[in-house]
Amino acid sequence: MKMQHDRHINRQHLSLQRQQGVAAVWMGLLLVPIMGMTFWAVEGTRYVQETSRLRDSAEAAAIAVTIEDQPDQARGLATKYVENYVRDIKSTNLSADRFHQAEDEGTGVLEYIQYTVNAKTTHDSWFASSFIPSFDQQQDLAGRSLARKYPVYLGDNNIDIVFVSDFSGSMNDRWGSSRHIKIDDLKTAIDAISSKILCTSIKQDYIDGEWKYVCDEPGEDTTGDKLLNRVGFVPFNVRTREIVSGNQARATSQLSYKDNYKTNVSPYSYNDVNWDYWRTYSQNDVIRCADRQSRCSYPKSENQKYAKRIKDVIYQDNYLVADVYNYVDLSTSVSTMFTDKSGLQPDFYSVSGTNLFNAHGSSNSSQFSNIRLSNKLSDLDPINSMWADGGTAAFQGILRGSQVLHDGDPNSSDQEEQQIYNKKIKMLLILSDGQESPNNGILKGLVDRGMCDKAREEIPGLYIGVIGIDFRASQQSGFQDCVVDPNEDIIDVSNLDELIEKIEELIRKGSKTSGITKLY
Repeated sequence: MKMQHDRHINRQHLSLQRQQGVAAVWMGLLLVPIMGMTFWAVEGTRYVQETSRLRDSAEAAAIAVTIEDQPDQARGLATKYVENYVRDIKSTNLSADRFHQAEDEGTGVLEYIQYTVNAKTTHDSWFASSFIPSFDQQQDLAGRSLARKYPVYLGDNNIDIVFVSDFSGSMNDRWGSSRHIKIDDLKTAIDAISSKILCTSIKQDYIDGEWKYVCDEPGEDTTGDKLLNRVGFVPFNVRTREIVSGNQARATSQLSYKDNYKTNVSPYSYNDVNWDYWRTYSQNDVIRCADRQSRCSYPKSENQKYAKRIKDVIYQDNYLVADVYNYVDLSTSVSTMFTDKSGLQPDFYSVSGTNLFNAHGSSNSSQFSNIRLSNKLSDLDPINSMWADGGTAAFQGILRGSQVLHDGDPNSSDQEEQQIYNKKIKMLLILSDGQESPNNGILKGLVDRGMCDKAREEIPGLYIGVIGIDFRASQQSGFQDCVVDPNEDIIDVSNLDELIEKIEELIRKGSKTSGITKLY
Protein backbone atom coordinates (compact mmCIF):
# COMPACT_ATOMS: atom_id res chain seq x y z
CA MET A 1 0.00 0.00 0.00
CA LYS A 2 2.83 2.33 0.85
CA MET A 3 4.42 1.78 -2.54
CA GLN A 4 1.13 2.53 -4.31
CA HIS A 5 0.72 5.69 -2.24
CA ASP A 6 4.27 6.85 -3.14
CA ARG A 7 3.65 6.18 -6.81
CA HIS A 8 0.45 8.23 -6.64
CA ILE A 9 2.27 11.11 -5.01
CA ASN A 10 5.01 10.96 -7.68
CA ARG A 11 2.43 10.98 -10.44
CA GLN A 12 0.77 14.05 -8.88
CA HIS A 13 4.13 15.77 -8.62
CA LEU A 14 5.00 15.02 -12.24
CA SER A 15 1.59 16.23 -13.35
CA LEU A 16 2.07 19.49 -11.43
CA GLN A 17 5.48 19.98 -13.00
CA ARG A 18 4.02 19.38 -16.43
CA GLN A 19 1.26 21.94 -15.75
CA GLN A 20 3.78 24.52 -14.57
CA GLY A 21 5.81 23.99 -17.75
CA VAL A 22 2.74 24.46 -19.90
CA ALA A 23 1.77 27.58 -17.93
CA ALA A 24 5.25 29.01 -18.44
CA VAL A 25 4.96 28.38 -22.17
CA TRP A 26 1.55 30.04 -22.27
CA MET A 27 2.84 32.97 -20.22
CA GLY A 28 5.72 33.40 -22.61
CA LEU A 29 3.37 33.28 -25.56
CA LEU A 30 1.04 35.78 -23.90
CA LEU A 31 3.90 38.24 -23.24
CA VAL A 32 4.32 38.86 -26.97
CA PRO A 33 0.85 40.38 -27.52
CA ILE A 34 0.95 42.06 -24.11
CA MET A 35 4.26 43.75 -24.95
CA GLY A 36 2.98 44.53 -28.42
CA MET A 37 -0.16 46.14 -27.03
CA THR A 38 1.96 48.11 -24.56
CA PHE A 39 4.31 49.33 -27.31
CA TRP A 40 1.41 50.25 -29.55
CA ALA A 41 -0.32 52.10 -26.72
CA VAL A 42 2.76 54.12 -25.70
CA GLU A 43 4.06 54.76 -29.21
CA GLY A 44 0.60 55.29 -30.66
CA THR A 45 -0.20 57.91 -28.01
CA ARG A 46 3.07 59.61 -28.77
CA TYR A 47 2.38 59.74 -32.51
CA VAL A 48 -1.19 60.96 -31.97
CA GLN A 49 0.18 63.81 -29.85
CA GLU A 50 2.92 64.65 -32.34
CA THR A 51 0.48 64.57 -35.25
CA SER A 52 -1.73 67.01 -33.37
CA ARG A 53 1.29 69.25 -32.70
CA LEU A 54 2.31 69.01 -36.34
CA ARG A 55 -1.12 70.11 -37.53
CA ASP A 56 -1.16 72.98 -35.03
CA SER A 57 2.28 74.09 -36.20
CA ALA A 58 1.19 73.87 -39.84
CA GLU A 59 -1.74 76.17 -39.07
CA ALA A 60 0.52 78.66 -37.29
CA ALA A 61 3.01 78.47 -40.15
CA ALA A 62 0.30 79.03 -42.78
CA ILE A 63 -0.94 82.14 -40.98
CA ALA A 64 2.60 83.48 -40.54
CA VAL A 65 3.74 83.05 -44.14
CA THR A 66 0.47 84.50 -45.44
CA ILE A 67 0.83 87.60 -43.29
CA GLU A 68 4.46 88.04 -44.34
CA ASP A 69 3.76 87.18 -48.00
CA GLN A 70 7.38 86.77 -49.03
CA PRO A 71 7.39 83.79 -51.40
CA ASP A 72 11.15 83.30 -51.38
CA GLN A 73 11.22 83.06 -47.58
CA ALA A 74 7.93 81.28 -46.99
CA ARG A 75 9.28 77.71 -46.90
CA GLY A 76 12.09 78.61 -44.50
CA LEU A 77 9.75 80.47 -42.15
CA ALA A 78 7.19 77.65 -42.16
CA THR A 79 9.91 75.07 -41.47
CA LYS A 80 11.01 77.03 -38.38
CA TYR A 81 7.47 76.94 -37.01
CA VAL A 82 7.22 73.18 -37.47
CA GLU A 83 10.67 72.30 -36.16
CA ASN A 84 10.30 74.51 -33.10
CA TYR A 85 6.94 73.01 -32.12
CA VAL A 86 7.13 69.34 -33.05
CA ARG A 87 9.49 67.19 -30.97
CA ASP A 88 12.11 64.59 -31.85
CA ILE A 89 12.08 65.20 -35.61
CA LYS A 90 14.47 63.10 -37.65
CA SER A 91 13.84 65.01 -40.90
CA THR A 92 11.34 67.51 -42.32
CA ASN A 93 9.85 67.73 -45.79
CA LEU A 94 7.76 70.90 -46.22
CA SER A 95 6.26 73.02 -48.99
CA ALA A 96 4.63 76.46 -48.82
CA ASP A 97 2.77 77.20 -52.05
CA ARG A 98 1.44 80.68 -52.87
CA PHE A 99 -1.67 81.47 -54.90
CA HIS A 100 -2.95 84.95 -55.83
CA GLN A 101 -6.59 85.43 -56.76
CA ALA A 102 -7.21 88.71 -58.55
CA GLU A 103 -10.39 90.63 -57.85
CA ASP A 104 -13.23 90.05 -60.28
CA GLU A 105 -15.90 92.69 -59.82
CA GLY A 106 -18.16 91.04 -62.37
CA THR A 107 -18.46 87.80 -60.41
CA GLY A 108 -18.00 89.32 -56.98
CA VAL A 109 -14.73 87.43 -56.34
CA LEU A 110 -12.56 89.26 -53.83
CA GLU A 111 -8.81 89.52 -54.16
CA TYR A 112 -6.88 87.24 -51.86
CA ILE A 113 -3.44 85.74 -51.35
CA GLN A 114 -3.37 82.12 -50.26
CA TYR A 115 -0.60 79.90 -48.88
CA THR A 116 -0.90 76.14 -48.49
CA VAL A 117 1.55 74.52 -46.09
CA ASN A 118 2.12 70.77 -46.46
CA ALA A 119 4.42 69.33 -43.83
CA LYS A 120 5.75 65.80 -43.37
CA THR A 121 8.05 64.88 -40.50
CA THR A 122 9.96 61.63 -39.96
CA HIS A 123 10.54 60.27 -36.43
CA ASP A 124 12.59 57.41 -34.94
CA SER A 125 10.31 54.98 -33.12
CA TRP A 126 11.06 54.24 -29.48
CA PHE A 127 10.03 50.59 -29.78
CA ALA A 128 10.81 48.80 -33.00
CA SER A 129 11.05 45.02 -33.17
CA SER A 130 10.77 42.35 -35.83
CA PHE A 131 9.52 39.86 -33.18
CA ILE A 132 7.01 41.94 -31.24
CA PRO A 133 4.26 43.82 -33.15
CA SER A 134 5.26 47.52 -33.19
CA PHE A 135 5.70 50.59 -35.38
CA ASP A 136 8.36 50.71 -38.06
CA GLN A 137 11.81 51.92 -37.10
CA GLN A 138 10.89 55.30 -38.65
CA GLN A 139 7.41 56.76 -38.87
CA ASP A 140 6.12 59.57 -41.12
CA LEU A 141 3.58 62.10 -39.85
CA ALA A 142 1.74 64.64 -42.02
CA GLY A 143 -0.05 67.93 -41.50
CA ARG A 144 -1.66 70.40 -43.91
CA SER A 145 -3.08 73.87 -43.53
CA LEU A 146 -4.34 76.69 -45.74
CA ALA A 147 -4.60 80.41 -44.98
CA ARG A 148 -5.85 83.36 -47.01
CA LYS A 149 -5.24 87.07 -46.71
CA TYR A 150 -7.84 89.48 -48.04
CA PRO A 151 -6.15 92.86 -48.69
CA VAL A 152 -7.99 96.02 -47.74
CA TYR A 153 -7.31 99.18 -49.70
CA LEU A 154 -6.67 102.30 -47.70
CA GLY A 155 -8.51 104.74 -49.89
CA ASP A 156 -8.97 107.22 -47.05
CA ASN A 157 -5.32 107.31 -46.01
CA ASN A 158 -2.79 109.85 -47.18
CA ILE A 159 0.23 109.15 -49.31
CA ASP A 160 3.85 110.21 -49.80
CA ILE A 161 5.13 109.17 -53.22
CA VAL A 162 8.48 109.78 -54.92
CA PHE A 163 8.83 109.26 -58.65
CA VAL A 164 12.36 108.03 -59.44
CA SER A 165 12.46 108.87 -63.12
CA ASP A 166 14.84 107.93 -65.92
CA PHE A 167 16.12 111.05 -67.71
CA SER A 168 18.74 109.30 -69.84
CA GLY A 169 19.23 110.12 -73.51
CA SER A 170 17.18 107.14 -74.71
CA MET A 171 14.07 108.73 -73.18
CA ASN A 172 14.13 111.07 -76.18
CA ASP A 173 13.20 108.13 -78.44
CA ARG A 174 9.67 107.61 -79.76
CA TRP A 175 7.55 104.67 -78.68
CA GLY A 176 4.15 103.06 -79.05
CA SER A 177 1.70 103.32 -81.91
CA SER A 178 1.36 107.07 -81.35
CA ARG A 179 5.13 107.55 -81.73
CA HIS A 180 5.20 109.98 -78.84
CA ILE A 181 8.52 110.89 -77.26
CA LYS A 182 8.96 108.83 -74.10
CA ILE A 183 10.10 111.67 -71.84
CA ASP A 184 7.06 113.73 -72.85
CA ASP A 185 4.73 110.86 -71.98
CA LEU A 186 6.50 110.34 -68.66
CA LYS A 187 5.92 114.00 -67.77
CA THR A 188 2.27 113.74 -68.83
CA ALA A 189 1.78 110.62 -66.70
CA ILE A 190 3.38 112.15 -63.59
CA ASP A 191 1.27 115.29 -64.01
CA ALA A 192 -1.92 113.25 -64.41
CA ILE A 193 -1.20 111.18 -61.31
CA SER A 194 -0.05 114.17 -59.23
CA SER A 195 -3.19 116.12 -60.17
CA LYS A 196 -5.28 113.31 -58.67
CA ILE A 197 -3.20 113.05 -55.51
CA LEU A 198 -2.66 116.76 -54.77
CA CYS A 199 -5.05 119.68 -54.54
CA THR A 200 -5.17 121.64 -57.76
CA SER A 201 -6.50 124.65 -55.87
CA ILE A 202 -6.19 125.64 -52.22
CA LYS A 203 -8.14 128.15 -50.18
CA GLN A 204 -8.67 129.12 -46.54
CA ASP A 205 -11.87 128.16 -44.79
CA TYR A 206 -13.15 128.76 -41.26
CA ILE A 207 -13.46 125.32 -39.69
CA ASP A 208 -13.97 124.44 -36.00
CA GLY A 209 -13.25 127.95 -34.85
CA GLU A 210 -10.08 128.51 -36.84
CA TRP A 211 -8.91 129.27 -40.35
CA LYS A 212 -7.54 126.25 -42.19
CA TYR A 213 -6.21 125.55 -45.66
CA VAL A 214 -8.54 123.24 -47.59
CA CYS A 215 -8.87 121.94 -51.13
CA ASP A 216 -10.95 124.26 -53.28
CA GLU A 217 -12.04 121.83 -55.95
CA PRO A 218 -15.48 120.94 -57.38
CA GLY A 219 -16.83 117.83 -55.78
CA GLU A 220 -14.19 117.78 -53.06
CA ASP A 221 -15.19 117.57 -49.44
CA THR A 222 -13.38 120.36 -47.64
CA THR A 223 -11.78 118.21 -44.99
CA GLY A 224 -8.25 119.26 -45.75
CA ASP A 225 -6.98 115.64 -45.73
CA LYS A 226 -5.85 115.82 -49.34
CA LEU A 227 -3.40 118.51 -48.31
CA LEU A 228 -1.47 115.86 -46.41
CA ASN A 229 -0.59 114.05 -49.64
CA ARG A 230 2.89 114.79 -50.95
CA VAL A 231 4.77 114.09 -54.18
CA GLY A 232 8.55 114.11 -54.71
CA PHE A 233 10.56 113.80 -57.89
CA VAL A 234 14.07 112.39 -58.38
CA PRO A 235 15.30 112.29 -62.00
CA PHE A 236 18.52 110.44 -62.82
CA ASN A 237 20.89 109.63 -65.64
CA VAL A 238 24.32 108.33 -64.68
CA ARG A 239 23.89 110.33 -61.46
CA THR A 240 21.29 112.57 -59.84
CA ARG A 241 21.71 116.35 -59.60
CA GLU A 242 21.68 118.93 -56.87
CA ILE A 243 21.45 122.68 -57.43
CA VAL A 244 23.72 124.73 -55.14
CA SER A 245 24.42 128.46 -54.76
CA GLY A 246 24.69 130.40 -57.96
CA ASN A 247 22.33 127.98 -59.71
CA GLN A 248 25.25 125.61 -60.12
CA ALA A 249 24.33 122.01 -60.87
CA ARG A 250 26.35 119.13 -59.50
CA ALA A 251 26.29 115.56 -60.69
CA THR A 252 26.00 113.84 -57.32
CA SER A 253 26.51 110.33 -56.06
CA GLN A 254 25.17 108.59 -52.97
CA LEU A 255 27.82 105.88 -53.01
CA SER A 256 30.67 105.25 -50.60
CA TYR A 257 34.08 104.52 -52.10
CA LYS A 258 36.97 102.32 -51.00
CA ASP A 259 39.97 103.81 -49.24
CA ASN A 260 42.25 100.79 -49.50
CA TYR A 261 41.77 99.63 -53.06
CA LYS A 262 44.98 99.14 -55.09
CA THR A 263 47.19 101.15 -52.73
CA ASN A 264 50.18 100.45 -54.98
CA VAL A 265 48.72 102.72 -57.68
CA SER A 266 48.92 105.91 -55.65
CA PRO A 267 49.13 107.07 -52.03
CA TYR A 268 45.88 108.93 -52.69
CA SER A 269 42.62 106.97 -52.64
CA TYR A 270 39.43 107.66 -54.57
CA ASN A 271 38.18 109.67 -51.59
CA ASP A 272 41.25 111.94 -51.65
CA VAL A 273 40.70 113.13 -55.21
CA ASN A 274 39.01 116.48 -55.78
CA TRP A 275 36.89 115.29 -58.67
CA ASP A 276 35.31 118.68 -59.18
CA TYR A 277 38.76 120.22 -59.75
CA TRP A 278 39.87 117.49 -62.14
CA ARG A 279 36.61 117.47 -64.15
CA THR A 280 37.94 120.17 -66.54
CA TYR A 281 40.89 118.01 -67.59
CA SER A 282 40.53 115.66 -70.51
CA GLN A 283 41.23 111.97 -70.32
CA ASN A 284 44.43 112.45 -72.33
CA ASP A 285 45.59 115.25 -70.01
CA VAL A 286 45.22 112.95 -67.01
CA ILE A 287 47.00 110.01 -68.67
CA ARG A 288 49.93 112.18 -69.82
CA CYS A 289 50.33 113.56 -66.31
CA ALA A 290 50.12 110.09 -64.75
CA ASP A 291 52.78 108.78 -67.14
CA ARG A 292 55.18 111.75 -66.95
CA GLN A 293 55.45 114.23 -64.10
CA SER A 294 56.75 117.01 -66.38
CA ARG A 295 53.35 117.08 -68.11
CA CYS A 296 51.50 117.80 -64.90
CA SER A 297 50.41 121.20 -63.70
CA TYR A 298 51.83 122.56 -60.47
CA PRO A 299 52.39 121.12 -57.95
CA LYS A 300 53.67 118.49 -60.37
CA SER A 301 54.58 115.74 -57.90
CA GLU A 302 51.27 115.86 -56.03
CA ASN A 303 49.19 116.14 -59.17
CA GLN A 304 50.90 113.13 -60.69
CA LYS A 305 49.85 111.06 -57.67
CA TYR A 306 46.25 112.19 -58.13
CA ALA A 307 46.45 111.58 -61.88
CA LYS A 308 47.63 108.02 -61.35
CA ARG A 309 44.56 107.28 -59.25
CA ILE A 310 42.23 108.94 -61.76
CA LYS A 311 43.88 107.04 -64.62
CA ASP A 312 43.19 103.75 -62.85
CA VAL A 313 39.54 104.71 -62.36
CA ILE A 314 39.22 105.65 -66.03
CA TYR A 315 40.81 102.37 -67.12
CA GLN A 316 38.31 100.33 -65.05
CA ASP A 317 35.85 100.67 -67.92
CA ASN A 318 35.56 102.42 -71.25
CA TYR A 319 32.59 104.64 -70.47
CA LEU A 320 34.36 107.60 -68.85
CA VAL A 321 32.15 107.63 -65.75
CA ALA A 322 33.16 108.35 -62.19
CA ASP A 323 31.37 105.37 -60.63
CA VAL A 324 33.07 102.05 -61.39
CA TYR A 325 32.32 98.76 -59.66
CA ASN A 326 35.72 97.96 -58.15
CA TYR A 327 35.99 101.33 -56.43
CA VAL A 328 32.55 101.21 -54.82
CA ASP A 329 32.26 100.11 -51.20
CA LEU A 330 28.92 98.35 -51.64
CA SER A 331 28.33 97.37 -48.01
CA THR A 332 29.08 100.84 -46.64
CA SER A 333 26.97 102.40 -49.40
CA VAL A 334 24.00 100.39 -48.12
CA SER A 335 24.65 100.87 -44.40
CA THR A 336 24.90 104.66 -44.86
CA MET A 337 22.30 104.99 -47.61
CA PHE A 338 20.21 107.50 -45.66
CA THR A 339 23.13 109.88 -45.20
CA ASP A 340 23.13 112.48 -47.98
CA LYS A 341 26.63 112.38 -49.50
CA SER A 342 26.04 114.90 -52.29
CA GLY A 343 28.21 117.54 -50.59
CA LEU A 344 31.21 115.28 -49.94
CA GLN A 345 34.33 115.75 -52.07
CA PRO A 346 34.34 112.24 -53.65
CA ASP A 347 30.61 112.40 -54.44
CA PHE A 348 30.11 115.34 -56.77
CA TYR A 349 31.46 117.28 -59.68
CA SER A 350 29.94 120.29 -61.42
CA VAL A 351 28.43 119.65 -64.83
CA SER A 352 29.69 122.88 -66.40
CA GLY A 353 33.01 122.65 -68.21
CA THR A 354 33.30 118.91 -67.60
CA ASN A 355 35.69 117.10 -69.95
CA LEU A 356 36.85 114.17 -67.85
CA PHE A 357 33.48 112.41 -67.65
CA ASN A 358 30.47 111.85 -69.87
CA ALA A 359 27.00 110.28 -69.43
CA HIS A 360 26.07 112.96 -66.85
CA GLY A 361 24.10 114.72 -69.57
CA SER A 362 23.97 118.37 -70.43
CA SER A 363 26.37 120.96 -69.01
CA ASN A 364 23.35 123.21 -68.59
CA SER A 365 22.32 123.43 -64.94
CA SER A 366 18.64 123.39 -65.76
CA GLN A 367 18.57 119.94 -67.39
CA PHE A 368 16.97 118.41 -64.32
CA SER A 369 17.06 118.47 -60.53
CA ASN A 370 15.32 116.92 -57.54
CA ILE A 371 12.05 118.13 -56.09
CA ARG A 372 11.47 117.48 -52.40
CA LEU A 373 8.19 116.10 -51.07
CA SER A 374 5.53 118.76 -51.46
CA ASN A 375 1.75 119.03 -51.21
CA LYS A 376 1.70 121.88 -53.75
CA LEU A 377 1.02 120.87 -57.32
CA SER A 378 2.73 124.03 -58.55
CA ASP A 379 6.04 122.84 -57.01
CA LEU A 380 6.10 120.17 -59.71
CA ASP A 381 5.85 122.68 -62.58
CA PRO A 382 9.65 122.72 -63.17
CA ILE A 383 9.40 119.12 -64.43
CA ASN A 384 7.87 120.41 -67.66
CA SER A 385 11.06 122.25 -68.65
CA MET A 386 13.49 119.45 -67.76
CA TRP A 387 14.96 117.30 -70.52
CA ALA A 388 16.63 113.93 -70.98
CA ASP A 389 20.29 113.28 -71.76
CA GLY A 390 23.07 110.98 -70.51
CA GLY A 391 23.47 107.43 -69.21
CA THR A 392 21.37 105.29 -66.87
CA ALA A 393 22.13 104.52 -63.23
CA ALA A 394 18.87 103.60 -61.53
CA PHE A 395 20.72 102.81 -58.29
CA GLN A 396 21.58 106.51 -57.90
CA GLY A 397 17.90 107.37 -58.31
CA ILE A 398 16.84 104.70 -55.82
CA LEU A 399 19.35 105.86 -53.21
CA ARG A 400 18.47 109.54 -53.53
CA GLY A 401 14.75 108.81 -53.88
CA SER A 402 14.82 106.80 -50.65
CA GLN A 403 16.44 109.74 -48.89
CA VAL A 404 13.86 112.20 -50.21
CA LEU A 405 11.03 109.90 -49.09
CA HIS A 406 12.66 109.31 -45.70
CA ASP A 407 13.06 113.05 -45.15
CA GLY A 408 9.26 113.24 -45.01
CA ASP A 409 9.29 111.64 -41.55
CA PRO A 410 8.69 114.49 -39.06
CA ASN A 411 10.31 112.55 -36.20
CA SER A 412 7.94 114.59 -34.08
CA SER A 413 7.49 114.57 -30.33
CA ASP A 414 3.84 115.33 -31.09
CA GLN A 415 2.33 111.84 -30.96
CA GLU A 416 -0.69 112.79 -33.08
CA GLU A 417 1.48 114.27 -35.83
CA GLN A 418 3.77 111.25 -35.82
CA GLN A 419 0.82 108.85 -35.85
CA ILE A 420 -0.66 110.61 -38.89
CA TYR A 421 2.66 110.17 -40.69
CA ASN A 422 3.06 106.54 -39.63
CA LYS A 423 -0.36 105.71 -41.11
CA LYS A 424 0.63 107.24 -44.44
CA ILE A 425 1.24 105.17 -47.51
CA LYS A 426 4.87 105.53 -48.60
CA MET A 427 5.79 104.67 -52.16
CA LEU A 428 8.90 104.69 -54.32
CA LEU A 429 8.02 104.29 -57.99
CA ILE A 430 10.92 103.67 -60.37
CA LEU A 431 10.30 104.51 -64.03
CA SER A 432 12.99 103.48 -66.51
CA ASP A 433 13.28 102.72 -70.22
CA GLY A 434 16.38 100.54 -70.21
CA GLN A 435 19.00 98.60 -68.36
CA GLU A 436 21.91 100.24 -66.59
CA SER A 437 24.27 102.12 -68.90
CA PRO A 438 27.05 101.47 -68.26
CA ASN A 439 25.83 98.10 -67.02
CA ASN A 440 28.64 97.75 -64.50
CA GLY A 441 26.97 95.58 -61.86
CA ILE A 442 26.59 98.29 -59.21
CA LEU A 443 22.78 98.09 -59.11
CA LYS A 444 22.78 94.32 -58.57
CA GLY A 445 25.64 94.59 -56.07
CA LEU A 446 23.73 97.11 -53.95
CA VAL A 447 20.49 95.12 -54.12
CA ASP A 448 22.30 91.89 -53.19
CA ARG A 449 23.69 93.66 -50.13
CA GLY A 450 20.23 94.72 -49.01
CA MET A 451 19.69 98.23 -50.38
CA CYS A 452 15.97 97.78 -50.97
CA ASP A 453 15.45 95.73 -47.81
CA LYS A 454 17.10 98.46 -45.74
CA ALA A 455 14.85 101.07 -47.39
CA ARG A 456 11.80 99.06 -46.29
CA GLU A 457 13.24 98.75 -42.76
CA GLU A 458 13.90 102.48 -42.42
CA ILE A 459 10.63 103.54 -44.03
CA PRO A 460 7.92 101.37 -42.42
CA GLY A 461 5.26 100.30 -44.87
CA LEU A 462 7.34 101.31 -47.89
CA TYR A 463 6.17 99.95 -51.22
CA ILE A 464 8.63 99.82 -54.14
CA GLY A 465 7.25 99.47 -57.65
CA VAL A 466 8.97 99.46 -61.04
CA ILE A 467 7.59 100.38 -64.45
CA GLY A 468 9.55 99.54 -67.57
CA ILE A 469 8.84 102.11 -70.30
CA ASP A 470 9.10 100.17 -73.53
CA PHE A 471 11.62 98.03 -71.66
CA ARG A 472 11.36 94.63 -69.99
CA ALA A 473 12.29 95.78 -66.51
CA SER A 474 10.78 92.51 -65.29
CA GLN A 475 13.79 90.73 -66.79
CA GLN A 476 16.45 92.79 -64.99
CA SER A 477 17.70 90.96 -61.92
CA GLY A 478 18.44 94.16 -59.98
CA PHE A 479 14.80 95.18 -60.14
CA GLN A 480 13.52 91.63 -59.57
CA ASP A 481 15.44 91.35 -56.31
CA CYS A 482 14.56 94.88 -55.19
CA VAL A 483 10.79 94.45 -55.07
CA VAL A 484 8.87 92.06 -52.82
CA ASP A 485 6.91 90.30 -55.60
CA PRO A 486 8.41 90.62 -59.10
CA ASN A 487 5.23 89.25 -60.66
CA GLU A 488 3.11 92.06 -59.26
CA ASP A 489 5.48 94.94 -58.46
CA ILE A 490 7.21 95.21 -61.87
CA ILE A 491 5.11 96.19 -64.86
CA ASP A 492 6.22 96.74 -68.45
CA VAL A 493 4.23 99.24 -70.56
CA SER A 494 4.22 100.23 -74.23
CA ASN A 495 2.16 103.46 -74.52
CA LEU A 496 1.01 106.53 -72.58
CA ASP A 497 -2.45 105.26 -71.64
CA GLU A 498 -0.96 102.05 -70.32
CA LEU A 499 1.71 104.02 -68.45
CA ILE A 500 -0.88 106.08 -66.55
CA GLU A 501 -3.07 103.03 -65.96
CA LYS A 502 -0.21 100.94 -64.57
CA ILE A 503 1.10 103.73 -62.34
CA GLU A 504 -2.39 103.94 -60.84
CA GLU A 505 -2.39 100.15 -60.50
CA LEU A 506 0.90 100.16 -58.64
CA ILE A 507 -0.34 102.95 -56.38
CA ARG A 508 -3.43 100.85 -55.66
CA LYS A 509 -1.25 97.85 -54.84
CA GLY A 510 0.97 99.96 -52.65
CA SER A 511 -2.02 101.30 -50.73
CA LYS A 512 -3.14 97.90 -49.47
CA THR A 513 -3.13 96.99 -45.84
CA SER A 514 -1.44 93.83 -44.72
CA GLY A 515 -4.90 92.31 -45.01
CA ILE A 516 -7.24 90.17 -42.94
CA THR A 517 -5.84 86.65 -42.61
CA LYS A 518 -8.06 83.59 -42.05
CA LEU A 519 -7.54 79.84 -41.86
CA TYR A 520 -9.49 77.58 -44.21
